[in-house]
Amino acid sequence: MSQWTSPAFITAIAARADVRLDSASLVAVTLLGAYGAQRPSDLAARLSTGASNISKIAARLQDAGLLERLVDPADSRAKLLALTPAGKQAADALAHAGQSLAADLVGEWSAEDQGELLRLVQRLEVETLRVAKALRNDAE
Repeated sequence: MSQWTSPAFITAIAARADVRLDSASLVAVTLLGAYGAQRPSDLAARLSTGASNISKIAARLQDAGLLERLVDPADSRAKLLALTPAGKQAADALAHAGQSLAADLVGEWSAEDQGELLRLVQRLEVETLRVAKALRNDAE
């Protein structure tokens, strides 16, 4: 997991898709692509970071032409961070790069082995969510 989440690995995979951003910006683009426009506080929660860091990331993405700030239709005092068309292209390229990476990693495995990996990763996800919920409950 440390390899997959390392900034060097993330930026190298993105570079294969010709998306050249710092790792935090790459993750932000990926999250905005997956979840759509959102308030900075929601993006901060998803990135497990603070508001000042989101402001810096948003500024870099805006300067790169990948992000725009929109008025929140639910509250005209609030802003939403949204991908521009170029940002959506970058998010799509990153998603494709991730799919290509998966094919590189397990493409030569048998269908049975690939199915077993998928089953185990899904099981790991369920257990991770269960433990995370228990940890949150313990913290309260």
